[in-house]
Amino acid sequence: MSVRYVARFVRIALLVTVLAAIAGQALGQPLLLGYVSSDSMEPAMDAGDGFVAVPTLLVGDVEPGDVIVYESGDGVDDELVTHRVVRATDDGYVTRGDANPVTDQQDGEPHVREEQIVATALQIDGTVVRIPGLGVAVTTTGTVFGVVQAGIADVTGTGGDQSGRAVASLLLVLSLAGYMIETVRERRRWRLDRRIDDGTTEPRRVAVAVALVVAVAATAAMVVPAGAESIAFVSTDPAPDGELLAEPGGIVETSYRVSNAGFAPIVAYLEPRDEGVTLERHAAIVPGRDSEDVTVSITAPESEGHYERTVVEHRYLYLLPRPVIDALYDRHPWLPLGAIVALLGAIAYVLCRRLIDSGGSRPARKGGYCTRNQRFRLER
Repeated sequence: MSVRYVARFVRIALLVTVLAAIAGQALGQPLLLGYVSSDSMEPAMDAGDGFVAVPTLLVGDVEPGDVIVYESGDGVDDELVTHRVVRATDDGYVTRGDANPVTDQQDGEPHVREEQIVATALQIDGTVVRIPGLGVAVTTTGTVFGVVQAGIADVTGTGGDQSGRAVASLLLVLSLAGYMIETVRERRRWRLDRRIDDGTTEPRRVAVAVALVVAVAATAAMVVPAGAESIAFVSTDPAPDGELLAEPGGIVETSYRVSNAGFAPIVAYLEPRDEGVTLERHAAIVPGRDSEDVTVSITAPESEGHYERTVVEHRYLYLLPRPVIDALYDRHPWLPLGAIVALLGAIAYVLCRRLIDSGGSRPARKGGYCTRNQRFRLER
């Protein structure tokens, strides 16, 4: 195995690793990799260390000793927390940071429910597989995005939502321009061989692999936090004062919270699945690292009892103009998701090709690319 092959393999592996971490964390849904931002998990993981995040669907049941990534569920500023499971109870899981003297629940936090868990850290022989310093790239990305968004807001005199839209529009324009440049560049080349002379995989296939990683992360960020949520309430006569209690035929009011754990803004569409449910509004734009409440009014049945009503949420990364997302959503809820995933995949593909191509001079080819002028000179 040549030194060139090893160097290229390491460079590609690092590229895929960093992009997977950035995509998963920036979009608010850990995929393949995650990182810790505090020292609460020392000595297993130091602040900024990365780890391999395995989605819960692939892990199965959570057991004591597992290090899990879960939504804090504090109802104010939801965030992703990485702590170890101490034990399982009827109320949920008891968790604790390895460096903390008491459990999270002794510190006043609620028990962690199954639906809050999004990933589990990979462990070998009881030791977390960690990647030192991986969090630096992710936090840097978030900082850059915040600075760009704040700068646009200062220049244009708009609020956070509108500046987020400006960033999304800028990403769209840059990605389309990059895609067109890449297409023209590819058309001007003559492909004479699909493999380079040292037997390594061609850059196009590597770029496709990276694009797939980003596409899967984007899909998870939009699909996993969304879905159906049931609201339980009681119809009783007389109805005491309290939340989610009403007399038969009365009105129950509560809030549906749309939380965004990522840096990119999202657009969420809400639809009632059952009759008698009225929403304050059917769409909400939530900036990065923020949340928004939508009032839900439910008409209680005429008979007493316990009831449930369901609200369905569809969410999308705000990377397309709002009229485009609205038009696609009106046709089918899956269409905006497909369009946004395709957009992010194209951005990742173009950036990856640029990074690989700029990593050094192209190796000599037995039969690689040549321009029309070069081919003309060869024929002469």
